[in-house]
Amino acid sequence: MRIVAIAFICIVALVGCAHMDIDQNIDALSRIAPGDTQETVLQIVGQPDIRNDISEQRLILFYQTQPKESDDDPLTADLCTPVAIENGSVVTIGQDLTEQWTREAEARLRQAEIADRQRRMEESAQAAIRKAEAERQAKIEALEKKVKPIPASNAELNLKLYRQLRELDPMNPRYQKKVAFYEERLTEQEKAQKQRALRLKKERLKAAWEEGREARNVKLRQYSGNGTAEMAVHDMGNGSLYVWVKNVSRQIITTHPDYFTLLDRENHPMRCSISESLDCVLETGGISHGRIEYEKTIIPKQLIFENRESGRISKTFTID
Repeated sequence: MRIVAIAFICIVALVGCAHMDIDQNIDALSRIAPGDTQETVLQIVGQPDIRNDISEQRLILFYQTQPKESDDDPLTADLCTPVAIENGSVVTIGQDLTEQWTREAEARLRQAEIADRQRRMEESAQAAIRKAEAERQAKIEALEKKVKPIPASNAELNLKLYRQLRELDPMNPRYQKKVAFYEERLTEQEKAQKQRALRLKKERLKAAWEEGREARNVKLRQYSGNGTAEMAVHDMGNGSLYVWVKNVSRQIITTHPDYFTLLDRENHPMRCSISESLDCVLETGGISHGRIEYEKTIIPKQLIFENRESGRISKTFTID
């Protein structure tokens, strides 16, 4: 019986102590107010029964102000009075800001993660820009070294390289001027090249013309016509032809320098000098003859004789 009695006395004493601590907490909490420092709270109320650190700047101290149903039950926040502290000072007493501050902390964490991700993206973009710029500068330096020894006469290669440089640095006035300069020079060179090609072509044709004179004269010296008049031609070289026109009809026909037309290879009338001896009145079987001279650098294509009396006859010059 004595043991039971002693145990009962101890239980009563413990319950009494618990109530005494709760009363002390209630009394101490009544002596603090918003704005007090965390150190003041700890000095007046003491160490909390439960502590919840939300962040480095925010924490909530819980002090028991209600008894537990059983000593074996764990102490929970709903049996305590919360003291919310922010940046070292009391914000509220009795209001549990755990949920609000936790949401705000999570939101700040998400914003920090977003900001960090954005920062890393910006750093990556800047790194890519720096890399691209370094590559651009390296290409410019390589092209500058490549174009430097190229002579100005090589307009095509200079233009190609300076266009690449201008593409890499569009606002560079030197590259702009170089491109314009070599575009003009290349145009001039291409024009000169075409002129040389045309001149060479004409020279080859002229050479072939000269080489084929003997064979050509065999055909040209044979009279041919339309039954009224016939014509024969001899190529004398150096821009000179000798022409015969014969009346093969029973009527009288006339010849005159104005009746002759010499065409070039593009069928354009050529300027030529025609002998006055070709100004004749021809009886049947009569022949007029004379010289026709033209610019010796031009190759004639066709000689035409035409008037109302005799009609049209011609001789065509060919290069075999």
